[in-house]
Amino acid sequence: MNMLRSCRGSADGRGEIGLAQSQERVQEGSHERVPLRRLIAYAQMVVPLAVIGLPIAIYIPPFYSGTLGLDLAAVGLVLMLARFSDVITDPLIGRLSDRTRSRFGRRRPWILAGVPLMVMSAYMLFVPSEPVSLIYLLLWISLIYLGFTLIGIPFGAWGAELSLDYHERSRVTGAREIFLLLGLLLAITAPIVGVSLLGGESEADKLNSASREAMSVLGWLTVGLLPLCAFILFACVPEPKERGEQTISMREGIKAISRNGPFRRILFSSMLGALAGSLNAAVAILFFDHVLKLGEAGFVLILVLFGAAVAGAPLWVSLGKNLGKHRALCVAAMFSLGAFAAVPFVVYMLVPTGNTNGVFVAMFIITAVQGLAAGATPILGASMLADVVDLDTMRTGEHRTGLLFAFLGMVRKIFEAAGVGIALPFIAFWGFDPQSGTQTDLGVLSIILMYCLLPLALWLGSLAIIWNFPLTAERHARIRAAYDRRLLRANVRRQQPAD
Repeated sequence: MNMLRSCRGSADGRGEIGLAQSQERVQEGSHERVPLRRLIAYAQMVVPLAVIGLPIAIYIPPFYSGTLGLDLAAVGLVLMLARFSDVITDPLIGRLSDRTRSRFGRRRPWILAGVPLMVMSAYMLFVPSEPVSLIYLLLWISLIYLGFTLIGIPFGAWGAELSLDYHERSRVTGAREIFLLLGLLLAITAPIVGVSLLGGESEADKLNSASREAMSVLGWLTVGLLPLCAFILFACVPEPKERGEQTISMREGIKAISRNGPFRRILFSSMLGALAGSLNAAVAILFFDHVLKLGEAGFVLILVLFGAAVAGAPLWVSLGKNLGKHRALCVAAMFSLGAFAAVPFVVYMLVPTGNTNGVFVAMFIITAVQGLAAGATPILGASMLADVVDLDTMRTGEHRTGLLFAFLGMVRKIFEAAGVGIALPFIAFWGFDPQSGTQTDLGVLSIILMYCLLPLALWLGSLAIIWNFPLTAERHARIRAAYDRRLLRANVRRQQPAD
């Protein structure tokens, strides 16, 4: 990036001229478009992360409980406990990533360390040998979470630093979201195609993503895909140059974060959103199978969800530019909540009729609307966080992209873990048994509560928090200009000869 070229000046007065010229360069550089080739090379890295992440969120609970026979409540507790390790590792890796100085850059070494760890742990988690135990699950899920931290936090910080422009950041996160959704589609379809080609034990196996055969396909796909995508990232995307900034202590940094009003809004909104999404995802497969009685058609709904999200991604980038990021995010949330509020109607009005086609059509429409809206949060939310980083940098004098992304990621992971830890034991307590073909009324009601009713309330709270987000494009431009001026003056002073 050419935004931070050295300011040439001397004591005879040319320093101010150098400052003005450099300031022009900064303004030009801050609006520089990321080349499409570089954008694609960066964004494609999320494909293998999605291939690993979706099964962990959706397929691992039914796989280890229904297919492998572990206790459902215990599986939920293990997944929650493993996630709590991120409380330590996320801020640590974020801080270390910001301060790493190496010939390979700040972010690359950490991603490079995470790739082999994630490949090994994903394979062991998805392709377990008999017999499995809760200790086995705890070990490999903990290691895969560590791999996610080593890769995901430096990767997210790297993306936030590709551009300083308010709107260009939405383009970066939009590209990343499109590839993320493509990865999710791959995670859904690859097991079905793979099992069909290899030959499953039955026709049901071919559409059961929680079967041994399907999970094996995902394990081997990870082994091949993750190193390849990491190589493309390293070869084609240069890391932005470091800027000369002061260093503050971790303690002072946390204080600055706590005083950052826009960051607090993103944090609290993310807490509720992460908990809602985790509750919903933890029981989604069980809801489709045991409440809606859709069987194999539930697979189609998952495809519709992510397919619609891919189609809707450019819309949110455009609306973010025209309406403002947080307003566009609120529009998406209102559409999604409106559609999701119709789920109880489907359960209590359509399901009892036995009209499976009617249930499917209704859920198809609901899911399509949800999918269109689903892409807004990762696109606009990540872009908003990158803008908040600039406010933090202005106040502290230290560029701490990795730490802020890590701090938010840590909190989100805790609440995601809490969702799984709440949902699965809750439905087990009320009598739900994934290995039984017949469920009690209370068991079914518990699924409905975890899938729909409680997430709806939490998402409404998340929407209310983010509604009046204060960091607009205009305010961000003022923050960026003020910091650039300060940084340029500091560069001029450093380069002027001593008297």
